[in-house]
Amino acid sequence: MEPDGWAVAGLDTNFYAVAPSQIVPGTLLGRPAEVRFTAVGFHWDYGDGTSASRRTAGWTWQQLRTPEFGPTPTSHVYSRVGEYTIRLQIDYRAEYRFDAPDFVPISGTIALPANDLHITVGDAKTVLVNRDCAADPHGPGC
Repeated sequence: MEPDGWAVAGLDTNFYAVAPSQIVPGTLLGRPAEVRFTAVGFHWDYGDGTSASRRTAGWTWQQLRTPEFGPTPTSHVYSRVGEYTIRLQIDYRAEYRFDAPDFVPISGTIALPANDLHITVGDAKTVLVNRDCAADPHGPGC
């Protein structure tokens, strides 16, 4: 998450998951076998009574070329200061190959929890801003 471990009430907090595809190798009947797991769904519980389901893992602000505290496809805005625990469940699609070059899809998905995140949401009082707050009253610092 960005920022790491804290947020400002009323501003976007960026959440993203790191869930690369994983291949688990093995042997079945003396022949090579593999199962590939690919993340296909992300279910966020933000700890404040709200949740969201996304098809994307999200990206960092830098990867998106978005300014800090800017909205992203996976961001969340906390309305109140406090301590929150964020939980993420990831849906994985599975495919297998048994002594063959191509993977074969397996129907359905498997849902697994990711590690919990703990966040402190505070408020911020600013004096200096980099824009005209009368023209953009919802900008950072206004």
